[in-house]
Amino acid sequence: LYTVDLSDPTAPAVRGELKITGYSAYLHPLDDGRLIGVGQEADEQGRLLGTQVSVFDVSDLDDPRRVAQHHVEYGHSQAEFDPHAFLWWAPEGLVVLPLVSFEGDAGALLLRLAADGGRADVTLTEVGTIAHPVDPDRWYPNEISRSLVIGDVLWTVSEAGLAAHQLATLQELAWLPY
Repeated sequence: LYTVDLSDPTAPAVRGELKITGYSAYLHPLDDGRLIGVGQEADEQGRLLGTQVSVFDVSDLDDPRRVAQHHVEYGHSQAEFDPHAFLWWAPEGLVVLPLVSFEGDAGALLLRLAADGGRADVTLTEVGTIAHPVDPDRWYPNEISRSLVIGDVLWTVSEAGLAAHQLATLQELAWLPY
């Protein structure tokens, strides 16, 4: 991760650099000098190990830091290549992204981001997962591709239909097949 000073647009300057294993294919800015990154964790030889969600603090351009990370072994997310698949719901500090595991499970992963003050006081905690019903006539799972919040309801969308869950408890409220 590189931080670039653009205060003079005619002379951009690299100010900081952070080396980590893996990569973030999608970066989402937060309003407090932090970024959420979605990508893949890797070992020192570059072998991919699964989905990683990272929180970076870039408030000090000279000293960028990863302040939180969540790793899902052998997973991959559509949010890595489609920014519309990623949901940041700031009022709840909630990250929602589609996730498919090596075992073929598909759903949406929900993580809560909490910041308690200083640069390093950040946590990224798994809240739960949501999956759509499995169609026995299909050989592949119903991958969730989008999520959105309306009022206090989290909606998820897949090729099979829409599901509504209570945002606070993740209790299923409705399933609307296509």
